[in-house]
Amino acid sequence: MTVTIDELVKELGFCVVPTKEKPFRLEEVRFNLLAYLEDYSKMGFSFVKAGDELVELRKNQESYRLVGQCFLGDFVIGEKEQIFLLCNQEGREVFQEARVYVNSSLKAFVSSYSLFLSAVFLLKAKFYEIEQDEVEEIAANLKNQVLALEAPFEQELPFWEHMVYLIEDDGIVLRDDLFHILNKEQ
Repeated sequence: MTVTIDELVKELGFCVVPTKEKPFRLEEVRFNLLAYLEDYSKMGFSFVKAGDELVELRKNQESYRLVGQCFLGDFVIGEKEQIFLLCNQEGREVFQEARVYVNSSLKAFVSSYSLFLSAVFLLKAKFYEIEQDEVEEIAANLKNQVLALEAPFEQELPFWEHMVYLIEDDGIVLRDDLFHILNKEQ
């Protein structure tokens, strides 16, 4: 994972807490949910791949473990194991909040993110001939499937609702643009 924590430390005032090395356990490798998270660099999604890569962050009474990031901020695990997005500048403009609830657990987050990636690849599969009603159907299916993963009282999922909006509004990056390709060449 390539994650930068500069904004979290410098601008948002978090400090990195040193963690003690834990002994290697086979169960942790066998049931490692983090290994299911695929990076999607076109939209800045990048994740840790193992528990020993989790960075602990603290600020006042807040304590989080950094899981990954995207173009809107950093994904963290809260003290009750729920997933939040600590918003960067763009995320704060979108959500009007510094912290946004994403999912109730890492398991629900992995499933939601995987459903999101499947929607992205459905869009890629039909990019040349997709109709708006098909796009809306993909977005609606994503929203329904993500909501089904959460308990009824946790039905406000602003992060995933924004991803659904981006699908409907043609805001999902499906390919590397010419600028990105030219920068790789240099």
